[in-house]
Amino acid sequence: MSMNDIKKPDILTESGTNELEIIEFHLHKTLPSGGYKVCHYGINVAKVREVIRVPDTEDYPNAQSHMIGVFSLRDNLIPLVDLASWLGIPTCEDLTQKIVIVTDFNKMINGFLVDSVLSIHRVSWEHVESPSQFLESGEQDCVVAVVRRDDYLIMILDFERIISDINPELSMDKYDVTQDKNVIIDDSMLAKRQAKTIMVVDDSAFIRKMIEKTLQSSGYNILDAKDGQDALEILEDFVRLAEEEGGTVTHFVDAIVSDVEMPRMDGLHLLKRLRDSSYYAKTPIVMFSSLMSEGNRLKALQLGANDTITKPEIGRMVAMVDGLVLEDK
Repeated sequence: MSMNDIKKPDILTESGTNELEIIEFHLHKTLPSGGYKVCHYGINVAKVREVIRVPDTEDYPNAQSHMIGVFSLRDNLIPLVDLASWLGIPTCEDLTQKIVIVTDFNKMINGFLVDSVLSIHRVSWEHVESPSQFLESGEQDCVVAVVRRDDYLIMILDFERIISDINPELSMDKYDVTQDKNVIIDDSMLAKRQAKTIMVVDDSAFIRKMIEKTLQSSGYNILDAKDGQDALEILEDFVRLAEEEGGTVTHFVDAIVSDVEMPRMDGLHLLKRLRDSSYYAKTPIVMFSSLMSEGNRLKALQLGANDTITKPEIGRMVAMVDGLVLEDK
């Protein structure tokens, strides 16, 4: 497959359609018999810049073992990562028949070495299953979703987690809100934040824990949800409790921070459903995504988001939430 075969749809800009397009790619796991087993993986088309043949690379000093080297492409110096090596999958070492997927998200460009790229599938997020249906996923899990095909499964990898592991100095995990001079953390502000509860919605346990740590360190109470459907079910329970108790949903949640790409229900569809509800029509909602282009930001705002953040900018999170839920900062 060449990049000419990949029509880059701004799929996230479609108004809460709850659909995405994924590129299916393969790694060929070497077997003791000398043959190989095809392992099926996927990545959102919106994260892919292009698919190329394996370029010539230069060694990079003191690089991680999973990094093959760096290469130049359209004036960008790009690291080439051996994805099979990172995943612990033995594959053929001959690079001549392999392919490189060049990704562009979180304001970073990376190359990932794979054995082949098969095709593009357009699927509804409601048909994309959480890996928790299959196994207990934790913060270190690198699979965020699973797509069923007729006779095999496509594992959607958590590329944010992979890149963070390979480039730890660029990771959001390095951010410490308690050391941020732009964020006030004193007794008064802690007390104000401790009176508020924020729901964090993200299918990546790795990313979710980073957001939670940042908000909790500044004083906020946290609820978490692993995808849009999980969040909607929790929020609908709050509606029933509010009706039973004669109160409002603000007794349970004051604001929502949501990812866009999630199995079962994506963030934009969740946003649309909440804005169509009289209970959550005015709830502050921030969309936090690795794919927040200007077009996607405008669409999120049109659907009713109060604001958006691109995932590397976690340092903006507390001030943004403060502005939405604290009456006097």
